Amino acid sequence: EDRMWVMELGNNITAITSKWDMKGPLVSNFTQVTELASLLIQVDLFKGTVDFGFDNDFSAENPVSQYSRGIVFWGGPLDERNTTGQEDDEEADELEESDGKLRKEFIKSEYLAGMEKQSEEDAHSGVNTYYFMTAIIGDVILGIVTQDALLALFSLAFVFFWLRINTRSWFLAYIGLLEIFFSIPIAWFIFTVVFQIEYFATLNSLALFVVAAIGADDIFIFMDAYKQSQYHVEILDDLETRMSWVYRRTGTAMAITSATTCAAFLCTLITPLSGLQSFGIFAAVVIFIDYVLVMTLFCTSVIIYHNRYENRAACGCCCPCGTIQPSNTEQAKLVLEQSDEEIQRDRVSEFFRNKVSGFIQTPLYRLAVGVVFLTWLSIAIWQASLLESTKESEQFLDENHPLQKSITILNKQFPTADDDLGLKVYYAWGLNEVDRKGVNRLLDPDFFGEPQYDSWFEFTPECQGEIIEFCDEMRADPKYKDLIKRKDGLGSVFCWVEELAAFNANPGAYSRKDRNQGDCNYVKQGTWKNGTDWQVDPANLSTIMPEFMAQKTCFGDDLTETISGRYSNEIGWDGNHMKYVAVSLESKELDPFGLDAESLTRREYDQFIEIRDKYLDSTRQCLGNVITTDLDEKFVFMNNQAIYVKTAIQSSVLGVVIAFVVLLISTRVFHLAFFASLSITAVLLSVVGTMVMLGWSLGSIESTLIGIIAGFSVDYVVHLAHAYEIASGDTYSRVTEAFSDLGISVFNGMVTSVVASIPLFFCQLQFFAKFGTFLCLTIAYSWIFANFGFMSVLAQLKIPLKKGKRFQP
Repeated sequence: EDRMWVMELGNNITAITSKWDMKGPLVSNFTQVTELASLLIQVDLFKGTVDFGFDNDFSAENPVSQYSRGIVFWGGPLDERNTTGQEDDEEADELEESDGKLRKEFIKSEYLAGMEKQSEEDAHSGVNTYYFMTAIIGDVILGIVTQDALLALFSLAFVFFWLRINTRSWFLAYIGLLEIFFSIPIAWFIFTVVFQIEYFATLNSLALFVVAAIGADDIFIFMDAYKQSQYHVEILDDLETRMSWVYRRTGTAMAITSATTCAAFLCTLITPLSGLQSFGIFAAVVIFIDYVLVMTLFCTSVIIYHNRYENRAACGCCCPCGTIQPSNTEQAKLVLEQSDEEIQRDRVSEFFRNKVSGFIQTPLYRLAVGVVFLTWLSIAIWQASLLESTKESEQFLDENHPLQKSITILNKQFPTADDDLGLKVYYAWGLNEVDRKGVNRLLDPDFFGEPQYDSWFEFTPECQGEIIEFCDEMRADPKYKDLIKRKDGLGSVFCWVEELAAFNANPGAYSRKDRNQGDCNYVKQGTWKNGTDWQVDPANLSTIMPEFMAQKTCFGDDLTETISGRYSNEIGWDGNHMKYVAVSLESKELDPFGLDAESLTRREYDQFIEIRDKYLDSTRQCLGNVITTDLDEKFVFMNNQAIYVKTAIQSSVLGVVIAFVVLLISTRVFHLAFFASLSITAVLLSVVGTMVMLGWSLGSIESTLIGIIAGFSVDYVVHLAHAYEIASGDTYSRVTEAFSDLGISVFNGMVTSVVASIPLFFCQLQFFAKFGTFLCLTIAYSWIFANFGFMSVLAQLKIPLKKGKRFQP
């Protein structure tokens, strides 16, 4: 009686759903429709007919769906050509690829603009519409990348005009920008031709912003030293003596900062991730080349500027001005010799020399600075301790972008429906781990290693039966319903061995032309299992496999799909031998597209590994190894996320240690190196704490940025430490001279970097937007802690410096 009731109910439901063909008038009784859908969604056998269009909260108790979705199927081919339907797999793939390109171009030219318009917030009064289409994502992202790249022009434009303001020369501003710009292609030549590194990571594009910040800073250091040289009468005998003083004074300081920054970026080599390694090496080379160009090209340009353009405002940037007579060096010496009073410098330099230096030398102000900094660092440490790995999918676009909104809604608001694509997880018999001997992705990004086949594996009849039993268990066992995606009430399993068995038992059940010409019910219902002749003798595989792989598969929605096409990754037939056999399961939670949180991916991964381990622990007919993997690199990304977190900690700590060692070697003063390293550590803690306050979690982007903080935060404190070390007099005199010589240079470097980072705030790609925020925070904190933290500590402790055999307080 119950069976009859179930069959009658099934027939009634089928009679209703068979009329759902998008034809005829719309249903007016929405309450009745949603009530039916809420009941169908509870039955595994029928939920696939309705679950695609309703969100996670939809149920019999809550028959309301805030979100809904639908699919538009685009037709093809779009051109007129003759096809026979008998094309082999390679020809069919070429035709499909050609159709895909034509279809994509047609949609882009005819519909994409309308789709974008429909996605605007004010397009409809009662509903918001978003689109998602895999085929055009690449083109949409490319357009976004191009748009974001144009923002770099605003950064370079600001750097140019700030150089012009501070050098007071169009000529030097042009040369400075040229020097910054040419650091990139020269570094690229060394990177690719000299070092033979072929892996050029996307991260490397950030080197433009790195060199814009650091390159401008070096120019300011050099130019300010040149300007300050006019106040030292003892070096103004001739231009050679003057430039020698400038060269030695700035060359050492910039060599220390460049070496420290390069070393900090090279800390990325401790990670096994090729992208980070490539970025670290390229950034280090760019910084080195920038240093060389400043000390050569820009130094030479300053001499030309001195001889022809200095103090000739009306002459412009490049007109053929004659040599200045007497020279500016001679004029500066004459002014100093004739003046009985101290020559006043520019207002900004005087501000740092008197106001900022005086502020630091006042004990009460130092106390206030100490209280503020210690309070802030306590908060920053507390917030940094709350940093945790991301638990949500990583966004690659701004959250308000229509494409990102659609991805977020699809990932978070909908259950996994029958029509959704799930991540395919493979169980492969006959394969061992890849031999990675000789793998170096930097030098050969296309070589991942050599596949290793298990010599113990044999595709025996007993092994075939065991694999089919494995497939049946994965489909039918209810304990896997939350792990394996369900379709028509059964787990979604790609098991070509059962199709091979059905074909061997009854070749007539299959067809080369159309699956409808065969007997797929015989295949799907497992009728072939009733006999004993379905197992394939391994000796007959060379005869059976070519014909079998050419048949149309009985599974899937595409009636024309061949067995070789459906199971292209699962069948390990090389034409002569069965090298391996694989079965794939579709994950219920994971899909091939999103960047899921490590915690979610690892939870699913562990369950798939548990299935493999349980199988390996059983008595088996299939000898040899079984590996579990995916081909969409989701598990690789999961592992990379763990490496990102580990690398962030290691790189940041190592960067601070390297900064300490370089400073100790260059200054030979322990407490200067130690306090400078504390300043860098304070910057690290402040940036990480602020990231937590901004709501960031530790994803791949954040981990990468934390790993390179030391590389960005060493410049200012190193410059001030070196200036303090080479100054003369007591502690307060050294503080005054350090601010007098480098206060304006460090300030200009900070302004350039901060303002240059602002255009990145408006990038739609999240990596660039977060990098802009990170750069702004790192530079701002570096400047604050170097000027007010590091210098206050020196002024407070008054630790003497040894000069020769004497200590100076």
